[in-house]
Amino acid sequence: MRKCLLTALLLWPAWAQAQPAVRFDFPPPSIRAGEFRAALRVRLHADIRDFDPELGEDELVFRRARVALEGRFFDDLEYEIDADLRDEERPWRDVFLNYRRFRPAQVQAGRFKIPFGLDQLTGVFNLNFAERSLIGSQLSPGRDRGLMLHGDVAGERVSYQAGVFRRDGDNTRFAGPPVDRTWAGRVVLRPWESSRGLGRSAQFGVNATTGTLFEGLYGLRGQTLSGADFAEPYYVEGGRRRLGVDGRWTPGSVAVQAEYIRVTDERNGQGLGDVDLPDAVAQGWYLSGTWALTGENKSGGGLEPSRPFPTKGVGAVELAARFEELRFGSAGTGGEPPFSNPRAANILPNRDRILTLGVNWYLNRFGRVTLNATRETLQDPLRTPLPGRTRFWGGVLRFQLVI
Repeated sequence: MRKCLLTALLLWPAWAQAQPAVRFDFPPPSIRAGEFRAALRVRLHADIRDFDPELGEDELVFRRARVALEGRFFDDLEYEIDADLRDEERPWRDVFLNYRRFRPAQVQAGRFKIPFGLDQLTGVFNLNFAERSLIGSQLSPGRDRGLMLHGDVAGERVSYQAGVFRRDGDNTRFAGPPVDRTWAGRVVLRPWESSRGLGRSAQFGVNATTGTLFEGLYGLRGQTLSGADFAEPYYVEGGRRRLGVDGRWTPGSVAVQAEYIRVTDERNGQGLGDVDLPDAVAQGWYLSGTWALTGENKSGGGLEPSRPFPTKGVGAVELAARFEELRFGSAGTGGEPPFSNPRAANILPNRDRILTLGVNWYLNRFGRVTLNATRETLQDPLRTPLPGRTRFWGGVLRFQLVI
């Protein structure tokens, strides 16, 4: 027994050196053991909303309760498993593996966001506003299962994403799966990435999708901030094509962002006598800007206080403003007067415009409070949350916690 113990003591240093070191960190709660890394992230949103005139009861609502596990194997394989505990219908958000051995040509597979739309591709917890823009939430496809090739080339001045996906994303699945397979691609240019000065922080993006629509009432719909439909879906069959351009400029404590998206749905054989109808068209844009009053530099969508509350100061305070429009109609009149009928040759147009003014208070790296005030104006007085009234005021107070 004594001999065995002595042998174990002599061999212990060599054995311990051969074992992977286990390291725990916080925040976020994470573990590293050799080539394995895992981090647990918890993110919460709670909102208080109000509309004028009243469109529902004011109450504190826990909008999101996201729990994610993310990390790497052997430095080449990244993974993420993200779920929203508040969403009973579709709780899974991102569930994917990413092979990153060759940085200019990485391969990602699983469920994740289709590469389309700057606002949609920005994480909801990094948005400058309580809600995405109308085009970001209703014209961009969102998440789906697929396979994607992506990477950075030309000294990281050019980023690209190209993939194929099973359907058309969660944002268009309100009436069932409308599209059989979607091809998507996005290219982002940072032409002055290696230079100095104000131009260094500029980026420009272009993206597109194409897919084949099933026959049926699967056209896009438009919804107001309160969730009321201001544009009903139309009967479609044929192709769905998206085209979008966007830009972002973050020279310092100021950030400016703009985006335009156009979606066309073919309506082959959807008229009386099975005639082809002009394409249904949904298009929109937004222009937004932020200014950090406390002087912090904007990095992407986030802001980290230089004097976090309560240990060093009051945190960071940021002003934000956005003006946007979402419009629905058709590519031609078909020689007919406009109607709202789902098989109308000339779709009766409707438009929603929203001005959002906001204040963001970044307490520290964990907490944020957002206050937004909105003025929403619709074109058609008969298709609004309250028929006959076209202008609505709203407000939302959001509490955010990220660990």
